[in-house]
Amino acid sequence: MSIVEIRVDMVEPFADGQAFGETGSYLRIKGIAKGEIDPATPENRVITDLDKALRNAHGRVEYETDFFILRPADPRRVNSVLVYDVTNRGRKMILSLLDDASGNADTNNPKTLQDVGLGFTLGRGYSLVWSGWDSGAPRANNGMTARLPPALENGTPMVRRLRDEFHIGTRAPGKGDVVRLNYPAVSTDQRDARLTVRDRESDSRTEIPANGWEFVDRQSIRLLPAGTHFAPYKIYDLWYEAAGSTVLATGFAATRDLVSFLRYQHTDRNGTLNPMIADGGPDDAPGADHALAFGVSQAGRFLRHFLDLGMNDDGHGRRVFDGVLSHVAGAGKVFANHSFAMPGRTATQHEDRLYPENWFPFGTAMTTDPFSGKTGTILKGRPTDPLMIEVNTSTEYWQRAPRWCTPTQPAGTMPNCPPRHGFI
Repeated sequence: MSIVEIRVDMVEPFADGQAFGETGSYLRIKGIAKGEIDPATPENRVITDLDKALRNAHGRVEYETDFFILRPADPRRVNSVLVYDVTNRGRKMILSLLDDASGNADTNNPKTLQDVGLGFTLGRGYSLVWSGWDSGAPRANNGMTARLPPALENGTPMVRRLRDEFHIGTRAPGKGDVVRLNYPAVSTDQRDARLTVRDRESDSRTEIPANGWEFVDRQSIRLLPAGTHFAPYKIYDLWYEAAGSTVLATGFAATRDLVSFLRYQHTDRNGTLNPMIADGGPDDAPGADHALAFGVSQAGRFLRHFLDLGMNDDGHGRRVFDGVLSHVAGAGKVFANHSFAMPGRTATQHEDRLYPENWFPFGTAMTTDPFSGKTGTILKGRPTDPLMIEVNTSTEYWQRAPRWCTPTQPAGTMPNCPPRHGFI
């Protein structure tokens, strides 16, 4: 279970060698990390469908992930703190939110002083690290993604009947003439599928007959006659046989293993130097005595899920992150450690209400769930637990459920009490 190969594709001065106070100049480092994980170890058995992934000659499951680093050219001069910014749908977030980079800045491919805004993080000598964890995240505009193993049954892609919910005019792109599905269909015969529409989640579904729509291809549909648009703001559901699921929770292990490598390892198995080490010599140590994690919204939920899965232990009893800041994540986790995962989904008052996002344990204090009777916490009291800060706003209070029901609050009677199946 480790990063076995580091491929560095680019090392260049950041902002033409501009110095940031006592830290000096920074480097832009870009590449790919290849990893292997052992499905038999306890820390990896929490990964859904890992048993369905192909194994190499050593019995390991392989993956690879993009990485991008902004670090001081001489990491020995600074505070030796690595800050890992969890990508949100492939996007880098910290430069906009902590460094106040303007809307015109290219924060997904930072090259200039404008791209780092106030220079808050770089001016303090932090090394910034990003990597991909979601195989479905867009790569357009320098988005970061990962190549994760497919889930197979009897040597062929796993097939399941899915419900794919979609909406026009809310968060999804497009004008509504064609809708792209999360996974490709096994059959494009619409008679094998079912399409419905409703105004609100609580409304009864209305069937759209098979002759009223069609598959454009295996991963997109449209209404008939061609040119008819799906109505804005309505809730559409499509049930169909789908294939193409990946072992998406390998992305949690990829994050764990990359940060652990950058903190603790000197070289990969081929002798390639850890990119957090200066070019001074073979005895230099990685310039990362401590590691902090920052995640916003989906990325914050990723960090809460990461901790709940026990991923902050790198498998050698070493801490991955010393501190975690989860911002506007509410009580949620990510729809990622599931077959046919869809981590981009998140419930609002109107949409995606029936997908898994909030489940016990909800917080960092030891509590008992009044519905299941289970007792637990996201932080398990292990030596590898990090210090943690969670920040929420009124939106999360009413919609993202940063608090939860007590036994005296019946389900469905409060905005943040589970209306069904333990989901908030």
